[in-house]
Amino acid sequence: MLSYDIENTINSTKEKGDEIQDIIATINNDNTSCGGEASAARKRWKILARAIKRNGRNYSDDKKDRISNDECIVSVRRFNSFDLVQQDQISTEDKENLLGHSENWYTYKLTVNSIEYMVNIHHINRPVTAADLMGFNYTGNVCVWPSEEALAYYCMSNVESFNRKTIIELGGGMTCLAGLLIAKYAKPHGVHLTDGNALAVENVKRTCRLNDINNCYIKCSVLKWEQISSCRFENEKFDYILCADCLFFDEARSALVDAIWHFLSDSGVCLVMAPRRGQTFDLFLECATQKGLICNVIARYDERIWERHLELKKSNFYEENIHYPILVQLTKSK
Repeated sequence: MLSYDIENTINSTKEKGDEIQDIIATINNDNTSCGGEASAARKRWKILARAIKRNGRNYSDDKKDRISNDECIVSVRRFNSFDLVQQDQISTEDKENLLGHSENWYTYKLTVNSIEYMVNIHHINRPVTAADLMGFNYTGNVCVWPSEEALAYYCMSNVESFNRKTIIELGGGMTCLAGLLIAKYAKPHGVHLTDGNALAVENVKRTCRLNDINNCYIKCSVLKWEQISSCRFENEKFDYILCADCLFFDEARSALVDAIWHFLSDSGVCLVMAPRRGQTFDLFLECATQKGLICNVIARYDERIWERHLELKKSNFYEENIHYPILVQLTKSK
């Protein structure tokens, strides 16, 4: 089910219940029937089961637990970011206007061409339930991934491109960082922030209320790509579609391509940012091309990110295949 980096979901798991115990039993039964070497996905489930059993404590908080070889192999969250976005607790003067606990609010800052861009982001802080784990992908609701920060930085580097345009972000997770920055600092006609997880969308709605967004109409919606024909805004077309790191689920790939084709205007551009991560990137390009989309693949799309990438390649914890986000510009064939 979760095909990469379950460790972040583990660290957000806080307590167990009857439903969680049922999941653990299923996980354990799955692993006993593997025979030989378990697949990487099953190994991740095994780690998740162990984490839930110990009530979601972080590895660093429990010296009695040892990280197995399997855990080291399947965890890919060794590289955190390209240092493009700075994250701090929200400033004291803003705390009186907060919705919920102040400790759950953070300020995200990035500087592009000596101009500072800043948004306040609410972090989800509650126990992960069985519905979260068994429902729509939860990984994007845990942290800001390198592809997200790269897309946000790229958009702010080209902020004027979004003036008087309509924008939709697909699979934006708990932050919808790129779309939120565009809504606040560009001058678009409208920005629509979407994700397939209802919890993430509610979090983005809360975030929007604590940012001064007066430049455009902004909207947040739950959108499952395979259900676009029945969604309330199915007839809307957009000048720009944003999508960060959403290519790794095999079962969702064709639905994502259908959603891009469905919402993209005839003259619009879809910006997809994602690492190659095995064959997932190329399989997406193949699916998009078959649909009739023209794919312009750009590896060196920003000099600052590119230089940071070359620097990181010298380290042992950075793997280009799973960590360096590549930009794809998709347009409709004329």
